[in-house]
Amino acid sequence: MQELITSFIIQSKECRLAGLGKFTRSCIHAEQDIVNKKISPPSTEILFTGREEKISDELIKYIADKKKIDASEALASIKKWCAETKAKLKNGEEVLLPLIGILKKGALGNIGFHAENKTLFFAPVPAERVIHKNSEHAVLVGDKETTSSVMNQFYHVEETNKKSNAWKIFAIILLLVALVLLFFYFYGYPISLSSFGSHIKVVPQTPAATYSTH
Repeated sequence: MQELITSFIIQSKECRLAGLGKFTRSCIHAEQDIVNKKISPPSTEILFTGREEKISDELIKYIADKKKIDASEALASIKKWCAETKAKLKNGEEVLLPLIGILKKGALGNIGFHAENKTLFFAPVPAERVIHKNSEHAVLVGDKETTSSVMNQFYHVEETNKKSNAWKIFAIILLLVALVLLFFYFYGYPISLSSFGSHIKVVPQTPAATYSTH
C-alpha cells in the first residue's frame, strides 16, 4: 500500500490522506538566469500540509484499479494504512516515502515532512544573449525586465526634456539680465516726458515770393 500511495503522490497534483496531511505537487518551469548566463531546468516540488480529514477520491480509484478491488475495499485499505502510519509517527518512528521524503513527528507533536533533495534530470545549460543591432531585446533594469525599445524611448524623452529645460533656463537668465540693465539705466536717467521724442528745435523758414505786385 505504501508504494502505491507514493506512486500516486508522484503522479498526481494532490493527495489527501486522512489523519496525516495533504501532499501537493507543483511544477517549477525552466527559468532564465540573466546574471549568471544560464537556464535552469524544470523541476518538481512536493509540499506537505498537516491535519487532513479526507481521502482523495482519485486515490481510492487508483488503489482500486491497481489492486483489482472495489472502491469500498480500497477505501478501507487506505484508512488502515493511514491509521497505522499515524501510530508509527506518534511512537517516534519515521516513515519513508521512496523518492519523495520522510514523514516524522515534529517537536510540537505535529506531523512533519522532510522532502528529499530534488533530483534534476536535466542540467543547467549556458544561455548567453546575442543582441543584434537595432533589434528589440529584453533588458534587466534593477529587478524588473523590460525591452530595449522601451528604454530607448525613455532615454530619448529624457534627453528631449533636458534640452527643452536648458533653453528655458537660458531664456530666463537673459530676461533677468535685461531687467537688471534696464533698472540701472532708468535709475541713472529718471523717466520724464521730455526724455521721449527728439530734442532738436525746428525753425520754419519763410518761403520766397512767387509773384510780384508791380
